[in-house]
Amino acid sequence: MIPQNSVAGRMSGTFDAEVSTRARRVKGTGTAEWTIGGRYDPSEETVAIAIHSSGVDARGTETALEGAAEGATPAEQPFSTRLYWGLHTPVRYYWEPRTPKADDVSTILEVMKPPAAPVIPSGREADAYMVDSIPQVGLNALHPLVLDLKDPKPQTVTQTSLDAVALGDRVTTWTFTLVPNYSIERVDRGPHGHNSFVSTDFINFRITIPGVTVAKSGWADLPSWEVKALGPFSENVVPNQLQHSTTFGFKPNPTSRPTNGSTARNRPMQYTVSAALGSIVQYFILTQDTEDLLRQEYIDHNEGVSPSRADCVAHPIDNSFNVGNYDLVIDGGMQVAFDKVTLEFGKDSKDGLRVVAGFRCPQRNKATGDFHPNNKHTQGRALDLVPNSAGAGAMLALYQACVKAGYHSFCESAPGTQVPAGSPNAKHVHVDW
Repeated sequence: MIPQNSVAGRMSGTFDAEVSTRARRVKGTGTAEWTIGGRYDPSEETVAIAIHSSGVDARGTETALEGAAEGATPAEQPFSTRLYWGLHTPVRYYWEPRTPKADDVSTILEVMKPPAAPVIPSGREADAYMVDSIPQVGLNALHPLVLDLKDPKPQTVTQTSLDAVALGDRVTTWTFTLVPNYSIERVDRGPHGHNSFVSTDFINFRITIPGVTVAKSGWADLPSWEVKALGPFSENVVPNQLQHSTTFGFKPNPTSRPTNGSTARNRPMQYTVSAALGSIVQYFILTQDTEDLLRQEYIDHNEGVSPSRADCVAHPIDNSFNVGNYDLVIDGGMQVAFDKVTLEFGKDSKDGLRVVAGFRCPQRNKATGDFHPNNKHTQGRALDLVPNSAGAGAMLALYQACVKAGYHSFCESAPGTQVPAGSPNAKHVHVDW
């Protein structure tokens, strides 16, 4: 397995063996180690790797079969040995100390010399990210083995190494199965709200493998996609599965949504999107953030105006400009309207004004009983105002100030319930624009 964005590391293996000749029999176990490094070629999307043996340790028993007395059991003698294959500098005599440098990764890896810019333009994920982070590897002293990163099938290559003391060549056949360190990317939304959505979105994904143009590779027909709904009110999606494609898209299809009105925020819709390459599965979690939770209410209630994410402005719940249920409002000019009415009201009264209702999300608005279509409170283009001094006279003066300020105005005894101007039942003056 070639580590993502780094072709350097070690491999190790264990073995057990029995070798018999007429003269002797050897039984033993051991370990073999290799240092590996590689160089990525972005133009071919291949990696040329060099595998340098770090040596073989073996131990076991050796039995002499010739020369033993008739009927005697040959004695087993313990042995241990270490062999070094593929050293750069041969040792002249077998009795000289062997100090191989192959145990150090630096004997294969050269100083990093990343290109200053991507080698070629392509549709791959950030060529510069790939090239700048892969060590450049010294392959001159070793025969490179070239692996095609675009090919998911096992790739077999052969390497020949000379023993340090010229005992002979060792021919090793390597079979590599590439395990892609792939990821799922969403391609239909920028970084803000990247994992969020509303039910009218068609949500698109793709598979990315660093350093590989997936759509032009052998990996293209292998991914298997599936999406599952999580939690209440998420329900169906269309489609929910797709085979043999590097890309996948679906649209939420909830058949029931909370529209009865509430003084608490809705729970988010959630989905898990999975892409499988063989036995490896990656996941992408979709969950609505606060902006899209608010936007979803307009879709659920079939409001005539559906706000964008940019229309959702941060404002704490204060029971005036923001009645709730989110720390967000759709602001159609509430402060400007309040200032104009306050100025007009102050011409004839020294009394002050209060806002008792400004923006209400659709669920909160319906919970108040004021749920007629295209309600201006849900658009941030309405205020319910009261004078600081109670009384029918003050309420009438406020109504008149609202009219003089140029706003559509009427008195209400409760949200959505109009009463005549000057009525003792009036609880607030509604203005909208």
